[in-house]
Amino acid sequence: MNKYPFSSKEEELTKMFDNISSKYDFLNHLLSFGIDFIWRKKVIELLTKFSTKNIQKVLDIATGTGDLALLIAKKFHKTSVIGLDPSKEMLKIARNKIKDNFLKKRIQFVQGYSQNMPFENATFDVVTISFGVRNFQNFHLSFQEIYRILKPMGILEILEFSKPSNPYIKKIYHFYSHSILPRIGNFLSKNNFAYNYLQESIKSFSYCGNKMKKFLKYSGFNPIHSQKLTFGIVSIYLSKKII
Repeated sequence: MNKYPFSSKEEELTKMFDNISSKYDFLNHLLSFGIDFIWRKKVIELLTKFSTKNIQKVLDIATGTGDLALLIAKKFHKTSVIGLDPSKEMLKIARNKIKDNFLKKRIQFVQGYSQNMPFENATFDVVTISFGVRNFQNFHLSFQEIYRILKPMGILEILEFSKPSNPYIKKIYHFYSHSILPRIGNFLSKNNFAYNYLQESIKSFSYCGNKMKKFLKYSGFNPIHSQKLTFGIVSIYLSKKII
């Protein structure tokens, strides 16, 4: 495990997610017009397609309220799933979603950061990250940790915001994400920072498309599939750990 001093920015983001945790799911579904359900289902579909049948352990980084972790556990009935997130309040909601006793035995939620994960080397067959990569405060160190805890030939699957290439879609998306999303999000969450941060983090995140693939190669992963969804608003990247 790496020793890493957490920054004030990380503490600020963790407090932000703690503060909006009770409205997080509702606002996600509302502001994405429910398309976030489709995006997560696509993650599961591609994981099923590109993974081996014997997935024993999965780590979902930046698990938030646990939606993707739950979908993975429901799809792969013999798989143990751990959801990792720095927000204590988000994890409380995630734990409350596990009503099925069978799922309780296979899902665990752990509080922690991506750049200093409390797991042994080569522990997981699969690592998933859904809308969490752009929040990494130490990008390189986080990917070093992901490489460390993945088994040889293990799969890393990332779902993250990207940038539409169609100029008309780009204009519509820019207007929505800059003028509408923050106003509605901040008003309903009663948090004037959270959804301004969301649109700024999407705008400033540059690891999209080929740049993400190059970074994955640099970090010791072999990109095996990438796919744009919803006119390129989000993208999925699958890669395997190079031995």
